[in-house]
Amino acid sequence: MGFYEELSRYYDIVFPMGKLQLEFIGKHIKGKENILDLAAGTGNYSIALAKEGYNVSAVDLDEEMVKEIAAKNKKQGTDVKPYVLDMKKIDIFGDNKFDGIICIGNSLVHLDNKEEIKEILNKMYGLLRDDGVVILQIVNYDRILRYDVKELPLIDRPESGVRFVRNYELKDGKVLFKTRLIIDNERSYDNCIKLYPLQSHDFVELMKEAGFRDIKLYGGFDEREYTIDSFPLVLEAHK
Repeated sequence: MGFYEELSRYYDIVFPMGKLQLEFIGKHIKGKENILDLAAGTGNYSIALAKEGYNVSAVDLDEEMVKEIAAKNKKQGTDVKPYVLDMKKIDIFGDNKFDGIICIGNSLVHLDNKEEIKEILNKMYGLLRDDGVVILQIVNYDRILRYDVKELPLIDRPESGVRFVRNYELKDGKVLFKTRLIIDNERSYDNCIKLYPLQSHDFVELMKEAGFRDIKLYGGFDEREYTIDSFPLVLEAHK
């Protein structure tokens, strides 16, 4: 079984839905209707928003993750529209405009370079209705690069027998993100992907170039001030 297929089985254990994240999203999309959730994983935020009455479309590249969204729809009586789709192809939605777009969980930096990120941001802008909002979250790479951070905190779920190890290595302008999923101390699954270390000033500039306004940075979903020492970088912007 491959790494991502195995991860999909334990995704909700490793990455449970965060109360602060959901509250932040709910506050900043209040009054909106149609929401697009990019890199939705198993759809926890999509399902929660659908329960609140939002019309949600959820996109993820991994087929197993999207199957989980469909299963949750059936189990919880929601109507999230799931799509197996590379976020680089979101322009297939065409004239189907959204009031809000969210991308939670460091997914943007899986793109190869600033040009690809810029292209995605341009497509987000094109998919938004006037006064639409985007909420985007990545790891704070200003901090990673300034302090040469080698690892992120261990995710340990002893009650489920699951551990998730996350290490960083800087190489040729990229971050090698090396992960190990350990199950019951018996099985382990390794993966390594390249991430583009998007820094805050570049992120804001790309957002401006795409046409976004009222761009705000936060150092967490509790709306604390963003600083170089913040662990996450949360960005909110409007069309």
